[in-house]
Amino acid sequence: MRKDFSRLPGEHIITWLLCCWDNGASSLELEGRETKQLGSLSREEGIDKAIGKKAQALSLWRVEEQQETIATTTVHWRQYRTNRDSLIPIHKLIHQLEGQGAISRTHSPFNSPIWPVRKSNGEWRLTVGYRGLNEVTPPMSAAVPDMLELQYELESKAAKWYPTIDIAKGFFSIPLAAECRPQFAFPWRGIQYTWNRLPQGWKHSPTIGHGLIQSALEKGEAPEHLQYIDDIIIGGN
Repeated sequence: MRKDFSRLPGEHIITWLLCCWDNGASSLELEGRETKQLGSLSREEGIDKAIGKKAQALSLWRVEEQQETIATTTVHWRQYRTNRDSLIPIHKLIHQLEGQGAISRTHSPFNSPIWPVRKSNGEWRLTVGYRGLNEVTPPMSAAVPDMLELQYELESKAAKWYPTIDIAKGFFSIPLAAECRPQFAFPWRGIQYTWNRLPQGWKHSPTIGHGLIQSALEKGEAPEHLQYIDDIIIGGN
C-alpha cells in the first residue's frame, strides 16, 4: 500500500486523522501478503482484484451468526413523513438489500421508522431511527477505543506513511441470529422488513463490528495499526 498522508504544519491531529480515514480508502492499493490477509474479511473491489476473486456488492463475513442483546420492552414507533426526493432511491435500495439477503419481510410487534440520509455524493443511505429501541436495550461493555486515546497513540509514532483501509458495508456483512432479528423491524410502503445483518443506528453495532474486525486482525500477521470500528490506519516508514 502506497499513499503519502503527511500532516500539514499546524493541522490539528484529529482533523488530519479524520482526513486520512475519509480520503485514504478511495485510492487504496493492496499487494501481496496484505491482500491475502484481508481477503477472508472483506469484499472490497481492490482486494477482490488483488486476490483473484470477483467483486461482490454484499457478502457475509466468515463469522457465526451474532446472538445479540434483545430489548427488554417492545417498541413500536410509527413511520413519520420522509423526504419526497428519497422515495425512489430508498425503494430501489430496499429492493436491492432484500435481493442480497440483508433484509427480509417480517411481521413483528416491534417497529422503528426509517430515516433516509442524503450522502455528500447525492446518493441516499437507508438508516432506521432506533432511538426508542436503544433506550430499552440492555448495555454491554464498549470495545470501541476513545478518540483521544487514538490521538495520543498516533502522536507517539514517528511514521512517514499512513495507508488507510475502510471496510465497505462492514455492518451489513455481519449475520444476525434469527432470534434477535424481530426487534429491528421497520416499515416501507405497507410492508414490514427486518435486518438479517447488523443494522446501522443500533447502539451496539459499533462495538460488535469493532470487536469482530479486531479479532480477525489479531489472528493474522497484521502490521502495526490503529483501528476505529471499520476504519484501519497503518503507520510505517
